[in-house]
Amino acid sequence: MEQHNISIGINEEWENFLRKQDYAYFVFVSVLSVVEIPVMILTLIALCFIIKSRPAASVFVSHLILSDLIQVIYMLIKTAISRSYKLYTAYFYSLIVGLYFMACVAFERYLLVSHPIWYKSHQSLKLSCFISVIIWFVPLIFAEIDPPDIYFYTLPLCIACLIPYPIIILCFAGTWRGLSRAISMTPLKRKLILGSLFLVLLTYTFLILPFLILEFITDFVYSIVVVKFYRCARLLVYVNPLADCLLYLFMRPDVGDLMKSVRCCRRYQRSNHNRDEHSVVNPQNSCCTVVCCISAQEPASHSLNTCSTV
Repeated sequence: MEQHNISIGINEEWENFLRKQDYAYFVFVSVLSVVEIPVMILTLIALCFIIKSRPAASVFVSHLILSDLIQVIYMLIKTAISRSYKLYTAYFYSLIVGLYFMACVAFERYLLVSHPIWYKSHQSLKLSCFISVIIWFVPLIFAEIDPPDIYFYTLPLCIACLIPYPIIILCFAGTWRGLSRAISMTPLKRKLILGSLFLVLLTYTFLILPFLILEFITDFVYSIVVVKFYRCARLLVYVNPLADCLLYLFMRPDVGDLMKSVRCCRRYQRSNHNRDEHSVVNPQNSCCTVVCCISAQEPASHSLNTCSTV
């Protein structure tokens, strides 16, 4: 009898947790989607303009944002309409594609630093588009295809998502080492290249990796604690599209000018502030400045008399 009461209490606790979690999930996804969808659409439009001015410079980032947009659309449909397995398949498909495009961005930055001559001679828009088309078909290698349906089981899904991680780590380490020997690059360009790779590594480590680990654990261990952590990790994955949009800042051709302009504004403000302090401390300088202005506006004879009186 006591065991029956305990089981009833656990079931009630589980139902209350699921009810609260679904409500929190609905609010979180709704607010996040309102922010992410406009940001990603604007980022895609801006990246298209960058591709016109710099061919093959941001093709991988554009496809990465496109895969993230598919993930956000999945989140909205799942929250508002249904939870069919086809939606899960589309989500995992776009997630795998996005991770491989992240690895392509990291590898492209590595080539730009370690092999700049080869990269500039072989970089082309056709090659980047060809690689992008291949990546869109990569998830089919890890999927179970039963026409017209496609399935992703847990182990192949985790393997497919974990393959880009060592590539990103190696590219980050190689780029860090190559930047120390790159003499021709300016400090600003070094920061931009290393910053883009650090953002990719940070996004994968803290937003993607916990979800993959818990996805694998929940397939073998199913408890309330594990499911709580799994749902929290899944919410972190939903923030991933917004983090990927930050890569656009590192791909802008005028980001150096923007940073320099901000620095110039700061220096201009500091120089004006120092000039004001200098004029307050030395009133004779300000008097001479007034006299010079008067002499520039009045006749020469009057200016000579004024200067003699001073």
